[in-house]
Amino acid sequence: MTARFALFLTLCLFAACGGDDTPSTPTRPDPIPSGPTITCPANVTIPTTTASAQVAYAAPNVSGGTNPVAVVCTPASGATFNVGTTAVACTVTDARSRQATCSFNVTVNRVPTLQRTSFLAFGDSLTAGEVTVPTTTALDELGFPSFKLVVVPSASYPNQLQTLLRNRYLTQAATISVVNSGVGGEWAEDSVRRFSDVYNQMRPQAVLLLDGANDLAALGSPAVTSASAAVDTMARQARLGGSRVYIATLTPPRAGGRLALPVSLVTSYNDRMRAIAAQQGATLVDLYSALVGNVTLYIGIDGLHPNEIGYQKMAETFFNAVVATLETP
Repeated sequence: MTARFALFLTLCLFAACGGDDTPSTPTRPDPIPSGPTITCPANVTIPTTTASAQVAYAAPNVSGGTNPVAVVCTPASGATFNVGTTAVACTVTDARSRQATCSFNVTVNRVPTLQRTSFLAFGDSLTAGEVTVPTTTALDELGFPSFKLVVVPSASYPNQLQTLLRNRYLTQAATISVVNSGVGGEWAEDSVRRFSDVYNQMRPQAVLLLDGANDLAALGSPAVTSASAAVDTMARQARLGGSRVYIATLTPPRAGGRLALPVSLVTSYNDRMRAIAAQQGATLVDLYSALVGNVTLYIGIDGLHPNEIGYQKMAETFFNAVVATLETP
């Protein structure tokens, strides 16, 4: 190497021989995105009245990954799910074949339904919802507790029955009605014509009959025959009209009340109700048996009318009878 060439190399080291003197920056490759993540929707529960249901659910939430990403859920949204719980598995796959999974449950509950939804509750003050309200702690002139009778529609068994039915049959709640057609003081013997008018106007799918207490109070034993004949007439009309008929026994009397009926009279009349129900193909609703175990809890101080707890027990007894005969599981 000559001295001149050595000098040339030395100068090139400081002067970047023949090129740009700007220092170069190395190029960095784009970072690779992280793999995809997937979050499934919350568990889904829906009611159905059949053996299966078509279920649409929300799409999973996906983030990350290299586009394009694809999400597949099995069974797919909109598929038909059978009654019970089905696991749905979802998988996301990105362009680099990286995957993530999640799962959730779809539960299809079969809810019961009623074969009939319009009810007519017919009778006297025991249907209207009359309750005994004490007025003083003193006894009246006959030695009985003083009271007054007040109709409380919200406490009546028809009102409470309607609530029970709507709460159980949620898919039919808007169509379920229990019409309260109770009139205080009315005799069964006199109610036949009113029943015919109300029935023909309403044409209910089911009829609930509870009547006869006023007849027994006024006439005693002879009313067992006359009042039961009236109930039989009303039950027959309802049956021939295509309605499902429910016939209730009278509630038990509470001893010591001014309006309490003799137990033997009530039980004799209730035996007629059982016989009529069998003859008419009606369902017997045995209110007497349901309340007799604790009359002081269920019957007011007048000895005849149920209190709010008693009406609730009556509603539950009617409810159980309706469920047993009209529910489609």
